Amino acid sequence: MRALISAVTLAFLVTSPPAAVAEDLASQIVGIWSYVSVTTTEVASGKVTKLFGEKPKGYLVYTKGGRSLYVLVADNRANPASAAVTDAEAVGLFRTLGSGSGTYKVEGKTLIVTWDTSSNQIWTGTTQKRYIEIAGNKLTISSDPVKISATGLDVVFVNTLEKVE
Repeated sequence: MRALISAVTLAFLVTSPPAAVAEDLASQIVGIWSYVSVTTTEVASGKVTKLFGEKPKGYLVYTKGGRSLYVLVADNRANPASAAVTDAEAVGLFRTLGSGSGTYKVEGKTLIVTWDTSSNQIWTGTTQKRYIEIAGNKLTISSDPVKISATGLDVVFVNTLEKVE
């Protein structure tokens, strides 16, 4: 009987860590994260593009209640000539901005976000799946390959962030 109890206990202990890891990622992601880099990598060539420049600025927030919001701007935004922003200046500012909010959940190493709002209106109302990894105070969020309609190329998006609080 002791052998059976020991075997069952051992089996339980061996199978428990993955659930603990999933819970750990779900709790570790909660907080405020600062963008370090935002890139795409072309699947075929490996070419990396830094979408928001060398040092993007902005934050990504995950709450305990399952809400997410972000604001992101490029490091090389042009300043308008005056407070009366021209249409051309507004276009330039918009193209160097990303923002959105929605709900999220973590399943294993998968982050699932449903967007309520987005500066890229095509995302609003959609659900996106991303893969997360946390090492120390660094969070990496990556996508499956996605076909970019303008170029027809498959790319992988990777965001790297650093925990602020």
